[in-house]
Amino acid sequence: MSISEIIVILLVAFLVIKPEQLPEVAFTLGRCMQWLRSSMGRVKGEVNAFIHAIEQSNERQSK
Repeated sequence: MSISEIIVILLVAFLVIKPEQLPEVAFTLGRCMQWLRSSMGRVKGEVNAFIHAIEQSNERQSK
């Protein structure tokens, strides 16, 4: 994300959200991003484990 995109997002946030609510909104957004990253990490791990299992199965069948 470029700096200009971040500035546009911040300007829109200032227009839509009251200044008193910005810390709460930022905290909530941060928690959501943290949850999303950890969820994506778990999904990535499961997909990699599935691919690894398929590769091992294919290796056993080809022997």
